[in-house]
Amino acid sequence: MSNIALSQKAQKLMTLCDQRGFQNLDDLLLAALLNSGCPAICMTEGCDQTADMEPDQDQGFCEACGGQTLVSALVLADLI
Repeated sequence: MSNIALSQKAQKLMTLCDQRGFQNLDDLLLAALLNSGCPAICMTEGCDQTADMEPDQDQGFCEACGGQTLVSALVLADLI
C-alpha cells in the first residue's frame, strides 16, 4: 500500500467539504460558483474556522485565531 500525502490546500479543501456538508469537492466548488458567498477556511495549521467570504478572498480575517488567513474555496482550488 502506498502513502499519499495531500498538500495543505487539498487537506483544507477536504476539511471544508466535511464541515459544510458537501459529499465531494465538485459539489463544494459548484455551490461556491453559484452563490454570492463563497465558503472559506483558515489556512493556519490547527485552525479550521470557516466562513462565507468573497469568491476572490485570500486574506480574510479569522475570528478564531485572529489572523488574516481565511482563503476561499475557489482560490484554494486555483480557479481564481
